[in-house]
Amino acid sequence: MNRLLKNKSLLAAFAMLALASCSNDNNSGDTDPVDSTAKDKYFLAGTSSDGTTTFTYTMAVNDLAKDTLISTNYPGTIENIGSYTQWGYSGTKALFAISYQQGNPAPGSVFQLSSSGALKKIDDFVLDKGFNSIGSFSNYLVAAANGETLTGANDGKKGSVFYSFDLNNNNAITQYGTLTEGFVGGDQIGSFVGIADAGNNTFFTAVNLAVGPSARPVNPDSIYVAKMDAQAKLVRLYKDDRLSASGGQFRSARYGQIANDSDGNTYVFSTGYGATTKKSGALLIRKDAAAFDDSYYFNIEEASGGYKLRKVWNITSDYFLLEMYNTAGVVTSTVAATQYAVVRMSTKDFKWVREGFPAVSELTSTGWPFTADGKAYISAVTPNTNPTVYVIDPLTATAKKGISISGVSAIPGMGKLSPQSDIN
Repeated sequence: MNRLLKNKSLLAAFAMLALASCSNDNNSGDTDPVDSTAKDKYFLAGTSSDGTTTFTYTMAVNDLAKDTLISTNYPGTIENIGSYTQWGYSGTKALFAISYQQGNPAPGSVFQLSSSGALKKIDDFVLDKGFNSIGSFSNYLVAAANGETLTGANDGKKGSVFYSFDLNNNNAITQYGTLTEGFVGGDQIGSFVGIADAGNNTFFTAVNLAVGPSARPVNPDSIYVAKMDAQAKLVRLYKDDRLSASGGQFRSARYGQIANDSDGNTYVFSTGYGATTKKSGALLIRKDAAAFDDSYYFNIEEASGGYKLRKVWNITSDYFLLEMYNTAGVVTSTVAATQYAVVRMSTKDFKWVREGFPAVSELTSTGWPFTADGKAYISAVTPNTNPTVYVIDPLTATAKKGISISGVSAIPGMGKLSPQSDIN
């Protein structure tokens, strides 16, 4: 069942930028095929290039942790012309793959499992204003586009556009404009990075502040978090002076650094970019609290021996996977960050992921990590090997080799999906 989005402007943009797709029916040489039993499966995306065109192969497998080799001929594989750069999920109902286009219209796709467990590309869409950051809360997946000129009641003023995908309404997209001029007062213009569920149909998002035509960052020694309702209206503003702004960076892309533990407490991380005196670390907003917890501060930079963090994921309980920059004391939006650590937030225990995982010096690239079933999964590429998924045990911070894919150059995305009874 293919439910294409009905927004005409998005479809017009998609006609120019869409990722063409077809089914790959050559199934020779593979094991562990898609079966007809209704059970959860893991999503994998592999990419390859012929020098001029990039191809993405998406597939649903039964196990990521088993040390096996599959290929692009895997049963049910969907081949796309083009590539995706960021991956979002809200539970296991749907997976969203989006291609970041530096402020230009951003094409993407929605993947789900059918009632029989077959992978389906359900919807294609285009975010007409692009996006800077993605995340999920309640039954929504949200993409935020910052620095936009608003229409309607705030016509001509600066703001951000939130694209809200409603997973309970055929993945329909609704746009909400949020005025960001003077968001915390004065002439400062806000932008938003990251999404975390705040309960009661609200979400947390980090607020970054800038002034002037060049968007020069301001307030580098303070951190702001906004609680927003489902229509992207401000409910409460949180501020603290122990960290700088929250949000990872790679050129103009922004990565959320806000995530919940299994009890619904929200940890807010910060890299400590630019001319700040603050270290790379984390603060805590306890469930339903009206302010940051004054008693909690985790100096991650000190615990790591001087390294700064870029991305964060909750693994299980209060264990988090951190993507760390490779050089101590050095951080910009373009340098490499391909080493990983596991932290337990309650005890502030920091462990590097070393055993069983390729050394930084051996890595060609890593993909977008994924967490499920109490484990973290990281794809890695090393010379003369097939791209491979490594499974991280948070209790020991050790890795073991899982599934590999031949015929691709990287595995940029992973996820987990459950069969949907309304999809054939």
